Formats: sequence, structure tokens, C-alpha cells
Amino acid sequence: MRNPYGLTSARRPELVPPFVSSIPSCSGELCIFDADGCMWVNDVADDFTLWMIREAHVPGQHWRTYQRIYRDDHPAGCRYLLTLYAGLTKGRLHELIDEYWLHHANRQWIWEVIESLYHLADKGYPIWVVSGTPTDFLYPLLHMLPVHEIVGMDFELDAAGRVTGRHSGISCAGEGKAEKVDALRAGRPVKFACGNGSLDGPVMLLAEVAWAVYPNPEFAAFARARGWPILPRPPDFVEEEKFVLKD
Repeated sequence: MRNPYGLTSARRPELVPPFVSSIPSCSGELCIFDADGCMWVNDVADDFTLWMIREAHVPGQHWRTYQRIYRDDHPAGCRYLLTLYAGLTKGRLHELIDEYWLHHANRQWIWEVIESLYHLADKGYPIWVVSGTPTDFLYPLLHMLPVHEIVGMDFELDAAGRVTGRHSGISCAGEGKAEKVDALRAGRPVKFACGNGSLDGPVMLLAEVAWAVYPNPEFAAFARARGWPILPRPPDFVEEEKFVLKD
């Protein structure tokens, strides 16, 4: 069986790591999952934006600028990506997001993470997806998986409901991820968090149990120093272009 967005509903519980299986049932805490590079290998913010450029829904002349900014300053890159969407109405943006996820998304899911998400949801934990990707881009996950909240980079809108190209509220990247979760969790403890890189470290430090997924060598060292379990990169792993971009 598949849901309308193409994610298989077949379960593979044998992929849940023992340390996740041993987490007790929920007693008021929440669980946090990063999205890009953690739930799937490829980056939905980049892939959706490139599709939007190819379809002439947004201009593409600043794409390389975005990649260079992201390479040198990840949170600044997350914010800069919003500028490419200036002028779109929220309604039109959601139509295009839905079309993309229904017909073009092709996520390369990391099944150990997805099965762990299902497992923790079955134990009663509210699942939050916390990402530097624009919140709107991830809303289809609410229909695909047992996800309760999407916490991402929020678009600022003008009085006419159009995207301004700036972010609204807390910038949900790096330290901002932890700050935004703190502002929204109403004192609830974080039982579990997983992420793949330095942007996730601050929010993972809030959790009782943290898991580093496909980390680069630097973040793997960060995780080992804290005793966090690591899901290593497979032999055929390919780094995202924006991390290896040359001027």
C-alpha cells in the first residue's frame, strides 16, 4: 500500500535500532526528527527549488549565490533561500508544493530513521519534524507519516498574503532550532532527537537520547564525544553539492 504521496506503508520493524526499541512509552515528552539528510538523503528544499526554477515558477539567477552562502554559513543560507520565493502568494505556493510532492519528490528515505519514527509514534510520543527547510515545504509529511508538528523556517507575508523573501519569527537553523523548539514545547521534555549535522547539534543537546544519522566526520566526532549512537554513511553516499561547491 502507498499513500497519495508515494511513501510505502509496509513496515520493517527489524530496522529499528535496539537503543530506540528500548525507549519506554511516552510519559509527556516529545521526539524530534530533522528532515533533510536525516529522514532522507537528498535535500527537499534544494530539490523543490530547482524544480520551481525549471518550471519557471521562481527566478533562478541567484541559485549559485544561495549555494555559496550556504556553504560558508548554513543558517544564513537557509534564510537566503526564502528570497527566491518573494512575490508568490501562500495559496499558490501550497498548490505547487502539493504538486511537487505528489508527482516529483522521489525522496531517498533512510529507512532506519523512518521505522524509528513509526516506533516512537506507536509508543505515544508526539513527533516533531524540526528543520531549516521552510515549514511549508514539509507540510505533506503531516499526511504521510505520524507527524504532529512541522517546525521550520517560516515565510514572512505582506498584507496581501505574498511572500516577502524574509523569515518570520525565530530563524530555525543552528542555535535557532533549539531556540524555536524551546519557545514552542511549553516545558515538555525532549526524549529523543536525531539529526545529521551541525545545524542539528543544538536541538539534539536538548534530548535525553540523541542519534547522529549519516554525519560528516566533524559531526561524527561531535557525536562520539557525547556518547551518541551513530548511523554511519553507506559506502555509496554522495555529499550534497552545496557542501563541496567550488568558487
